[in-house]
Amino acid sequence: MILSCRIPQINPAVAEKPIKLLGVNPHFRHNGFHHYTEQYDINTEHTGLVVRRGAPFRLDFRFDNDIDDYDLLTVHLAAEDYGAEHLKFQWKVKESPRKFLLDDTNSAPIQIFRVIQKADKRTVTVIFYSRVNAVVSKYNITGVSVWRSRNEYFSTEINFPIYLIFNPFHEDDLVYMTKEDERQEYVLQDEGRVYFGSSRKIGSRPWYFAQFENPVLSCALLLLAKSSLKWENWGDPVLVARTLSAMVNNVDDDGLLVGNWSGNYSGGVAPTEWKGSLRIIEEYFRTQTPVQFGQCWVFSGCMTSLARSLGIPCRSVTNFDSAHDTDANLTVDNYFDDSYMPITDRNSDSVWNFHVWNDLWMRRPDLAENGEFDGWQAIDATPQETSEDIYQTGPCSLNAIKRGLVNLQFDGKFVFAEVNACIKHWAIGKDGSRKEIFSDPRKVGQSISTKAVGSDERQDVTHQYKYNEGTPEEEEAFKCAESQLNVAACDRTNDAAKERYIRLSLNAPNTCLFGSNLDIGLEMSNQSKQVVQLQYTATVTIKKYNGHIMGTVKQEKDSLNIRAGATKTMKLSVAAEDYVKDCGTEEFGFEIVAVLTDADGRKQVSQSIIHVTRPDVLIELTGELKQNKDFRLNCSFMNPLPINLTGCAFSVDGPGLRGQLADYPVSDLAPGQTAKCSLTLNPARAGQRKFVVSFNSAELKGAYCEQPVVVVPDPGSENGGLLEADIRP
Repeated sequence: MILSCRIPQINPAVAEKPIKLLGVNPHFRHNGFHHYTEQYDINTEHTGLVVRRGAPFRLDFRFDNDIDDYDLLTVHLAAEDYGAEHLKFQWKVKESPRKFLLDDTNSAPIQIFRVIQKADKRTVTVIFYSRVNAVVSKYNITGVSVWRSRNEYFSTEINFPIYLIFNPFHEDDLVYMTKEDERQEYVLQDEGRVYFGSSRKIGSRPWYFAQFENPVLSCALLLLAKSSLKWENWGDPVLVARTLSAMVNNVDDDGLLVGNWSGNYSGGVAPTEWKGSLRIIEEYFRTQTPVQFGQCWVFSGCMTSLARSLGIPCRSVTNFDSAHDTDANLTVDNYFDDSYMPITDRNSDSVWNFHVWNDLWMRRPDLAENGEFDGWQAIDATPQETSEDIYQTGPCSLNAIKRGLVNLQFDGKFVFAEVNACIKHWAIGKDGSRKEIFSDPRKVGQSISTKAVGSDERQDVTHQYKYNEGTPEEEEAFKCAESQLNVAACDRTNDAAKERYIRLSLNAPNTCLFGSNLDIGLEMSNQSKQVVQLQYTATVTIKKYNGHIMGTVKQEKDSLNIRAGATKTMKLSVAAEDYVKDCGTEEFGFEIVAVLTDADGRKQVSQSIIHVTRPDVLIELTGELKQNKDFRLNCSFMNPLPINLTGCAFSVDGPGLRGQLADYPVSDLAPGQTAKCSLTLNPARAGQRKFVVSFNSAELKGAYCEQPVVVVPDPGSENGGLLEADIRP
């Protein structure tokens, strides 16, 4: 029961009785509910309090003697310094009601707004408040002093952590989102999907972001502490986002994750094995050493985890047919020899089958006061190109990208090219001469995808990045970008749309199950009224998702005559034995390139990507799933490959499986054999959840199955009791 609001005053008399703090009640459930932070392990495990800036929160302080009206409270506050001298900040937060001003930079980031005396006279409720632009950080209440006169006070040392994070629920915070369903998705949803494959066949896989689980929030703040970002800028979401894009990769700064596209993953984990961020973040936080290894979707998944843990709305985004324009001329230049084989040492530009990055939501007053560049901002933690001499990208306003305003901060030219660059194929003659043989201004930037709000469906957000291909608005945006980059105007002729008297088409499946044979049809039709003489070359290569060619598995060349109005079909076959030994650890596809050359030397090109999928894991649940209760999960996997699988193991990811995200080894598998494993798990989180079971071996990685479940809540799992806050005598 609250008796009254205290009106502090100084008692001129010297008090005789000492007073000591006995404990702190952080009201975990009350504060967590009102701050949308009740899911954080820090709150549920009572190791500290996570609150959002700009909103009040309350703590109860209980003393061993009565608190009188003339007793004044001072709370000693310190920023977590992470062992660094430049991060040492301390404040004495005094009991004095005040108005909090956004430009009040000299005051403590957390202040006392009101002190309310409770009925027992020995407990006071202290209402704390922070500015809506306060520095996001971990703070520690290190002591509480009670002043009885100007010369007499009693202090108690304590250690109680408060994690102050961004507030997308507050309209004055730069990360504010207006729609409740979007806040639920982009801030509070701890499970998601990452899209992959090809623009012909889009696939998705689950990803567990785990932003509420330990030590994700602590790791996000640690990465900021290890960065070069000044502490006073930790409250600026633009600079925090840019810093995280650098710190999620390990280049330059010993950040979270080591990128590896070599195919050799000894000493670490192959990127295709990861199905969530938690194991990565746990390892980094424990060892303070970059984790091995990641590729773009792993960088993006970890970025989503860290951003959401800090309270910044974030989504993982996949761009299909994503350009990597190394020389910033808005073209992807690919060079080929007379046989239409790529000239590797000249092809620095590339088109990735897909590339995954992130969008973070925030206002951009640094770009315009009228808000025209507010909203989603693209950032990319995958280390591709340097920006300001560091491997970082963004944040870059999607509104600016769409309009071709590439000079606005940050890194607009690179992101614009990723979704708009024109593909050029060049034939290099034996004398070194260069001839353009193919142009496609529309292939790059297809089906830009993210998980839809409130469902597992795919949402196409291409229109947020670019105008429709071929429209006047799209052409104007491209010209604007060319002008700002001061590059020569690009001939954006669309060769794929030209009418030709010879029609070349590929009949290929959208996907191929790893371990299956592959058949491809090549169809050539003569639309003219006379016989034509043609030469054709058809090549099937194994192409990693990032454009790197691993090898050629099939190539056929021939000359033929086709009668007027006739069609000829050729068939290419790839056997499983031709590829399964080399690429089971990779995210890859088959690239088919067919080239027709007529008697006049004119060439026609047809190109396609076949995405390779992994075989499924089978899982079966037994028993009702209850929070904090064991349940049994049975897993099996049949080896469909014509080779033995060695070093086999199952693993599981999912919400609330703390300490259970381990590998479960099984015996080697001969072709056609089945591995089985029975796991006993104990979920700590209730509600609609999803568990993902993976199977990995030395020869095959990334097979998995996801199982939606409903975990029944444990009524006794939550409490908001008194915390005796590590009081030192």
